[in-house]
Amino acid sequence: MKLPAFLGGRRSKSSATPASDKGKLPFVAERLPEVAYNDNPIIERLVFICGLHRSGTTLLERMLTSQYEVSYLRATVPESEGQHMQSVYAAGLEFGGAGLFAFSQDMQRQLSDLLSDPKECRERILKEWSRFVVGDSATLIEKSPPNLTKIDWLRSVFPGSRFVIMTRDPRAAAGATRKWSHTPLSDLMRHWDRAHAIALQEMRDEDCATIRYEDLCDDPQGEIERIATFLDLTERDRSQQLEERHASLTNSNAKYLKMHGTTRYGAGAWQNFGYAV
Repeated sequence: MKLPAFLGGRRSKSSATPASDKGKLPFVAERLPEVAYNDNPIIERLVFICGLHRSGTTLLERMLTSQYEVSYLRATVPESEGQHMQSVYAAGLEFGGAGLFAFSQDMQRQLSDLLSDPKECRERILKEWSRFVVGDSATLIEKSPPNLTKIDWLRSVFPGSRFVIMTRDPRAAAGATRKWSHTPLSDLMRHWDRAHAIALQEMRDEDCATIRYEDLCDDPQGEIERIATFLDLTERDRSQQLEERHASLTNSNAKYLKMHGTTRYGAGAWQNFGYAV
């Protein structure tokens, strides 16, 4: 199977790891030679960024880690997503990947089975992540698209965590994802609806905050400060330099909205996040 470009990185020999085979990973996570790692990290609190592919979650994570005192993960896997650096739960790729994973009942069953011993899950995940931690903060920030559909599970495994749910106009997210999944726009809209419906059921005001890609583009500093305040983060004495691809922030929705023509999708989970599509 030829991988889409966004799934770059090194694959292990097995390209189709069964959900039940927790000893294998879809990618081989290795340290990046140019990164200074913390060889003895102490992690006391987790912050999970939750949002579908092409919703701006990588941008948000990079902006937060650049400006605030948090630890984060970096490795030779797609966008340094933590899902690819651990072997406790299967990554979203094993359940269809972009545009499909939220429909998977197998993914939800696996998570339910793992809750028989949440402490062991936590210890194993943190042990595997520890090799890829950058920074000295006891707060670790992690982003992976499937986080959006496993807030309750992550809350059980990592008590005291906080969650940032990032959304983007579903038409734009669907249009941007289509080149990876080769899935009809209507199905990608259904996937957006399904994933965010799950998130809405599991969100709590006390540990969840939302941010929209569109609002971040309109007021980058204001939105980042709002989220950082919710997360109780401390500003760095000196900001780290952003990657070039994130240095200039421009709303790119328009080119994807055109793909939908005059189609109207009506009611859906998107209404709860301020989108009329």
